[in-house]
Amino acid sequence: MGLPVRGGLRAEGGARGAALHSASRVPPARTTREWEEATWRRARRRVLALGGHQSECTTSAGPSEGGFERIEGVSRPAVALGKFNALHLGHRELIRRASRMGHPCLLSFSGMSKILGRVSRPPLTATVDRDRVLRGWSDAMANGSQPKEVVIPFKDVRHLQPEDFVKVLVYEMGASGIVCGENYRFGYRAAGDASLLSELGAKHEIPVCVVDLVETPRGGGAPGAGGEEQGPRAISSSRISNLLAEGRMGAIAEMLGREYRLVVGCDDILRGARGGGGRSLSVPLESFRNLVPGPGTYPVSVVASGDERTTADCAGPGIAGTVRVGESDAILECSDDLDLEGEALLCMDFT
Repeated sequence: MGLPVRGGLRAEGGARGAALHSASRVPPARTTREWEEATWRRARRRVLALGGHQSECTTSAGPSEGGFERIEGVSRPAVALGKFNALHLGHRELIRRASRMGHPCLLSFSGMSKILGRVSRPPLTATVDRDRVLRGWSDAMANGSQPKEVVIPFKDVRHLQPEDFVKVLVYEMGASGIVCGENYRFGYRAAGDASLLSELGAKHEIPVCVVDLVETPRGGGAPGAGGEEQGPRAISSSRISNLLAEGRMGAIAEMLGREYRLVVGCDDILRGARGGGGRSLSVPLESFRNLVPGPGTYPVSVVASGDERTTADCAGPGIAGTVRVGESDAILECSDDLDLEGEALLCMDFT
């Protein structure tokens, strides 16, 4: 007489039956990374189900609000971490290293100044000019692709502990590699550094590359007796800001790897221009889209763009001229008439 059947398995007595029943319930083997990802996602769902917010003292896993989306439009995104205000040569080196791991992506955060109570200032590279710069860096990438910018609201990550931040990059955003500078800090109250990031990368089976600070051979040092630059200095956005206030445009160009570009909307010019004719105009400093150099007179090349979203189509040769920066206005004098009809952006490259 046959034995009764339960759940599709023939019931058998003794240890053999128990072993067969137990074996049928064993899940497929998982790698450590798959197990970590599954654990992270379960924790994230619990956090979001409870209201989607982490207190400042929590160390639990899960994003603060709403989760984080995978980086779309690229395969194997490799993330370079930083502020990327100036898009200088140090930033380019981070992105170049990321391109060896996958498609290079710049990851930065919006709203930091407001949340941290810092004074908000215009960027060194205008938002509408960033696409042009990144396109120009494509040739330096290992795969020849244009770097992609990814921006996350700072409020969504400010409470994450260092390991939770790495889990967001790996398990939610799908990063295939991580790159940072040697002085990078991350996590709640900047608790993590580059060394910890390397350790966490090894734990979660993702490559991490820590890049030494890039130095300029002469353009960032203190001026010598003859006014020339002396000694190498690490390239940084804060250093460029200081040089800009001093009007040292040659040193800035060396750190950027390109001429400094000042951008203003043509509508702002038409509203704010005071005096001048077809070759001259005066614009209030607050109209510019990025930081203005300190007071002085500078040679510039002027080009215009008909696209208000980007300066990518602003190509030389432009109209030669000079711009005189005062305390409240910048007066532009050109060698030829400025025809701004149909144009959206005016760009001044400091030559």
